[in-house]
Amino acid sequence: MRQLGNQDCSGSTSISITGHFPPGSSCLEHLFLCRSSLHFFRPLQGQLSPHHSNNSNYAFAAKNDEKNPPMQPNESLCQALTEANNDKKKRLAPEAHMTKISLTERRLLLFSVLSLALSLSVGNATAKVSGVCGNCHTMHNSQDGAAVAHSGSGAGWAADGTFSSGVATDTPLGYLLIADCVGCHSATSDQTIVEIGENRIPIVFNTGAYPSKALAGGNFYNVSRGETYDGYGHNVYGISEHDAKLTTAPGNNRCGTANSCHNTLAVAPTGQNDDRGGCQGCHYNVYHHQDNNRYRFLNSHDEQFGAYVEGVEHASWEHPDHIAANDDHNYYTGVDRDDIGQGGTLELKQTHGISSYCAGCHNTFHSIDGIGADTWLRHPTDIVLPEEGEYAQYDPVTAYELQSPVAWIDPASPQRDEAIVMCLSCHRVHGSEYPDILRWDYSEMIANQPNDEGCFVCHTTKD
Repeated sequence: MRQLGNQDCSGSTSISITGHFPPGSSCLEHLFLCRSSLHFFRPLQGQLSPHHSNNSNYAFAAKNDEKNPPMQPNESLCQALTEANNDKKKRLAPEAHMTKISLTERRLLLFSVLSLALSLSVGNATAKVSGVCGNCHTMHNSQDGAAVAHSGSGAGWAADGTFSSGVATDTPLGYLLIADCVGCHSATSDQTIVEIGENRIPIVFNTGAYPSKALAGGNFYNVSRGETYDGYGHNVYGISEHDAKLTTAPGNNRCGTANSCHNTLAVAPTGQNDDRGGCQGCHYNVYHHQDNNRYRFLNSHDEQFGAYVEGVEHASWEHPDHIAANDDHNYYTGVDRDDIGQGGTLELKQTHGISSYCAGCHNTFHSIDGIGADTWLRHPTDIVLPEEGEYAQYDPVTAYELQSPVAWIDPASPQRDEAIVMCLSCHRVHGSEYPDILRWDYSEMIANQPNDEGCFVCHTTKD
């Protein structure tokens, strides 16, 4: 069971529940009836009652000591609470319950609160941080005479959950953080999800080797190894230097400013990139203290006008150990350029699509020129994956391939005739094991040779 909340010096545990409870909910009613083990100390909104429970946010304190150890669930909570309450033959006054509730009921009640909190968080991977502030922040960047903030090469989370390596810096970091974006999402071990209390941190940069279980976006390890590996990932400030061969993002003719985020992510924050160097060139505005519909914090300086990505996030960022079924993956938003016509727009403000976001820096790769029935100058994006011919054998609704993902016109309701070819159908985002940030080794894609991976997931008759 995951711990929710923080334990104070008296042994009480603070638990917060936020969400919608339908009127007349029997479980919530039992929370009211059996509240002797749950001392209601601060109503944030509304009143806790069996009939007023819509859109309410409550905080509770639950006793948890040696005499009342955490229980293990072994049956339906609602049923158990109902049976326990019915045994009393009648409803007692709240004061009576304060003295007559059994130990079993108290344990059931505590577990029900934890389960309700957990059930409300099921769905998108949550970025909302909770827990000890000191896990991320330092007030004065000083503890026992030493700097707390770490940055630079090698900084990251160790296997034992401590943040170390790199260089302790006397220069405070923004927002009183103990590390910058790169440091906090790096690990010196092979793990790609780090658990700190009740929070989980996705790791996108493993400093020792390319991880055995990389997340959906891939990993920056290879591109950090020097110019020989420039083509293995995005060159990002704090991880790698400028690309040795490219002076601007491939396919970019949007912005002529040398240090613009449209040109490079490998420079420090400056006035030319809205003080958003490196990671924040793409993750422009981050929201670690709230959850919103900005997929992976992918937004821009025009976010207020609708320039952000939407989608349905996998709860564990597609970590291989957390893929339980065919439908257990990210759901990206896409658009069918044939449907909107050549006079339509692929602008992010209108589509909220993942490929439209990529086009912010690689825009010439997304034009309508050079793709068509007779002319193919580049692989298309933002088109429906055809349902006939060689493509008919790949149905991502029933047999989704993580190595060749697709986007959807409506990610909440995937339909085969709305499966969209996107940039991420072939590429990783952060970095890859292969050149050109591809999901597979392109040199191994050989026509008329048995192979059902890579290009041949879609082009099923060419192997």
